Amino acid sequence: MTRHLIRVTLLLALGAMPASAQFSALPGVVHLRAEDAADIAVVQVRNEGARPLQLRLYLSDYDQAEDGAYLFHEPGTARGTCQGRISFFPDNALLEPGQRQEIQVRIEPGAGACWSLLFIESAPEGTGQVRVANRIGVRVLNAPASLPSDGGLAEVRASQSDSVRVEMLFRNTGPAPVELHGTLEIRDLAGTAVVSAQVGPLGVLPAHSRRFTTTLPALPPGDYLAVPVLDFGAEWLAAGQALLTVRRR
Repeated sequence: MTRHLIRVTLLLALGAMPASAQFSALPGVVHLRAEDAADIAVVQVRNEGARPLQLRLYLSDYDQAEDGAYLFHEPGTARGTCQGRISFFPDNALLEPGQRQEIQVRIEPGAGACWSLLFIESAPEGTGQVRVANRIGVRVLNAPASLPSDGGLAEVRASQSDSVRVEMLFRNTGPAPVELHGTLEIRDLAGTAVVSAQVGPLGVLPAHSRRFTTTLPALPPGDYLAVPVLDFGAEWLAAGQALLTVRRR
């Protein structure tokens, strides 16, 4: 008997998908606010390839490590699961090239935040003993408006070798998932920004920390301040700073 190995390539949807992807799913993160009443959102799936595509949809629980790596679990087994409250329709689709399909995602009312992954997976393709399937994970986050966001930057470190590297650690101390986005500026000691970069979006689950690094172009010798300012849905912004000294080589 011939055994076939199915290799699954995972793409976590964060916006536009790579040009080589067989299909796309937007938005990559679904934000819902079911508390006293159900809440519904729509995910648009599109066949980006030149051939018909068979897709199946299913749920997974997940957790995240400090570096952002995803840890997958069976539905209903992880803390914060939406199992029992989440449903979606349809659970499969056959899409012609360029065709779109709306996927309706629904969260039933209930207390507290929850989070799950909606996987969209293509049928395996290829010949021989190795066949390849692609899947996209759409994060579904339910955070009722009554739940406050809380947290902040616990560490900011800056260094330069071939480029400037600013490492940040954000701690989510609130009861709901948050999405980080903002800016990082490198300022001279007079307060003038000399270079800047966008940060995020990055998801952080409740009672979790997220460590991440932003890289910027190398700077001439001198003293600078690295100043990140991040929005995470609270009534205030998370900010910090770190001294960066660039010495002559």
